[in-house]
This record gives sequence, structure tokens and C-alpha cells, in this order.
Amino acid sequence: MGFLHCPICVVLAFVSVFMGVTRSYMFFILFREFVREESNFKLKFSFY
Repeated sequence: MGFLHCPICVVLAFVSVFMGVTRSYMFFILFREFVREESNFKLKFSFY
């Protein structure tokens, strides 16, 4: 890539990086909630 680039390409690159980071963080939150729910189910089943 050259030093000077078209502004549209730069904006698209930043938007794609931002979307990737946001998507990764969202999957991390969902995975953390799923693990928390699974541990609660295990605790509930262990009491019976």
C-alpha cells in the first residue's frame, strides 16, 4: 500500500476493523453469559 490512499479505502478499512472488533467483543460477551448459565445449571442439578 502506498502512503497516499483514497479516503474511501481508508474509511472502509477503519469500518471493517471496527466491525471486526465489535463482533469479537459481542461473541466474547455471549460466550461468557453461556458459560455462566451452564455453570448455574450444573449447580442447580447438583442440588437434586
